[in-house]
Amino acid sequence: MKLRFLLAAMFLIFALSACSVPHTMTLKDGRVIDAVDEPVFNKNTGFYEYETLDGKKVKVNKDEVIEIKEM
Repeated sequence: MKLRFLLAAMFLIFALSACSVPHTMTLKDGRVIDAVDEPVFNKNTGFYEYETLDGKKVKVNKDEVIEIKEM
């Protein structure tokens, strides 16, 4: 019984550690954009794709991005 509880607790800790981490992007025009998770670069389009904190899916041109970092 204790072993099952221990394994369940370990699984829960592992699952929670895999959750998204908010990121910020700094753009050339000085704007700082908050994203739910790390923006994904799409090689085919040349844009970073991300989700804003209010749930909107957005794209920004790679050439406009100065920095991407974890919050």
